[in-house]
Amino acid sequence: MGIQLGLSRITKLLSYAGSPHEKLKVLHVAGTNGKGSVCSYLATLLQNTTDPKIRIGKFTSPHLVDVTDSIMINNRPIPMPEYNNIKAQITALNEKYLLNCSEFELLTCVAFSYFHKLNCNWCVLEVGLGGRMDATNVVPGLRKFACGITKIGLDHQGFLGNTLTEIAAEKVGVITKGVQYAVIDGSNDKTVLDVAKKKCEEEKCTLKITDSAVHDNMIETDSWGKMKFDHLPLNGDYQIFNFRVALAILDHLQQINELSLTADDIFERLKNTVWPGRLQNIDIQYAKDKKVNVLLDGAHNGCASIELVKYIRRIYGEQPITFVIAVTSGKDLEPLFSPLLRPIDNVITTKFSSVDGMPWIKANDPNELANIIREKYTTNVRAESDLLNVCAEIQSNSGLENKRPVVVCGSLYLCGELLRLNDTTTS
Repeated sequence: MGIQLGLSRITKLLSYAGSPHEKLKVLHVAGTNGKGSVCSYLATLLQNTTDPKIRIGKFTSPHLVDVTDSIMINNRPIPMPEYNNIKAQITALNEKYLLNCSEFELLTCVAFSYFHKLNCNWCVLEVGLGGRMDATNVVPGLRKFACGITKIGLDHQGFLGNTLTEIAAEKVGVITKGVQYAVIDGSNDKTVLDVAKKKCEEEKCTLKITDSAVHDNMIETDSWGKMKFDHLPLNGDYQIFNFRVALAILDHLQQINELSLTADDIFERLKNTVWPGRLQNIDIQYAKDKKVNVLLDGAHNGCASIELVKYIRRIYGEQPITFVIAVTSGKDLEPLFSPLLRPIDNVITTKFSSVDGMPWIKANDPNELANIIREKYTTNVRAESDLLNVCAEIQSNSGLENKRPVVVCGSLYLCGELLRLNDTTTS
């Protein structure tokens, strides 16, 4: 079953499962780019590593290496036996009552059931697609202690609309009746900010718009005063915008006495933040004693492509790059490729295999992708479907890729497949 937006099916399924979503304390994060980063900041900063009784649930999608990566408590994936057990119970209910829920709806129900079973203190939820009709939005507004809205751009137009206004309206739909506080990334287009303001006025929800300037890593808070962050653990200049959203949410929770964090807690815990597959420099071991160094980034739309280019130029300058690219079928390629590819760059087009639990997601044919790139962007392009061959080609001293930086992008599913290959080889 493909993507099916709507809340009626999952609402019924959760009611048969005991309505675990109505008993959680939730922080809900929507947006086009940066949702996962904000969720990672929140989950890490909320976690008290000295008190194992504090449990912080995090639900993100898509998974990178294994489906269990989507459902974490204290940054540890749900154990596979536990996942299989809960999934079987949820699937049985779905079949018994003929609900025809999608795989993502089933996964969302598994996450809610697991978080409730283990009495999580906080649950950080990333929207899967859009917001208003996303399965995660089944959580009642009164159980959402804050909503975060990251950078919004043009993506998934076939589902969410063709303009920023239309897409923003879907994203801010996570601000439902009962939500008291929301934060939006101030670097968003004015059109997006206006949509968020209107939505919060309708729902009588306080809206915090974060600082839109890059100037420095100084953040002013109500709870801890001015805080200077010399270095953020996640790469990319844009991370300061994501972090401001996360910190504003924590600041609000501190102000309403839902948290008791010190500035030292924040600085100390922040260092533990990880979010794989996003501007991640890693040695991929693809065979015994064979490694290749790559920059992994799941950039798959125009906004993410622009930010990736900024990082590449800052780190590598103007030197030629070798790109390894796979793209999900149906994606608009022009916004992704135009900022990214130059005539001096080399491109290897490839593909990822089927995605666990999402059989409708398929990669573009590497040869067709190569032809498009050859016609519009660079003639230095070739197709290679086998990732092992791609890695070997990059490592080869005789290849054009010799000594050039290698950037893997176009799809998180491609990044995940390389990380899976690395895990399999090193385990």
